[in-house]
Amino acid sequence: MPREAAGYKGRNLHIGEEKSFDYFFRQYYAALVFFANSIIHNHEESKDIVQDCFIKLWDSESINERFETVKSFLYTSVRNACIDFIRKKQVREKARLQLIKNNIEEDFEYFDEVAFAEMMRQVFEHIEELPKTMQRVLRMHYLQGKKYKEIADGLETSPDAIRKQKERAIKIIRQKLLLLFNIFLLF
Repeated sequence: MPREAAGYKGRNLHIGEEKSFDYFFRQYYAALVFFANSIIHNHEESKDIVQDCFIKLWDSESINERFETVKSFLYTSVRNACIDFIRKKQVREKARLQLIKNNIEEDFEYFDEVAFAEMMRQVFEHIEELPKTMQRVLRMHYLQGKKYKEIADGLETSPDAIRKQKERAIKIIRQKLLLLFNIFLLF
């Protein structure tokens, strides 16, 4: 036991006394930082953990103990604080990985939405190139949700003529999109 501690041997200490606290801080701070760093491998965090443990020691009203008990309290407190730090670090890492995973999934969803929107832009562009009757049939059927009979009544023609107009329009658009898709594949 160090010479300075000899005066404490077998005596009870009141930790709130500055002399006692100063003694333990000078005696054990560096060793406790080394101990904490050997557990968590982060020197700055180790210093913070040790300082927090000394604050707990200072604030503790229940410690009115012998030299060996205070030393044990400090090492146990530092070890437990390091374990808590590692657990919190693991939780933060899991959360970080989940965020990365979610961002990747969101990026894929975003890409899918952009690709779909661009495809629809192309479809609408090709609809604009169709003859006026085909344009009207496609808009009324797909955008307004009308049946062949309703469209035929509005355009004063037969439902069969509407069905044929729609089929021809889709065939034209499909050919243009297929051409665009093939060009896309070349790049």
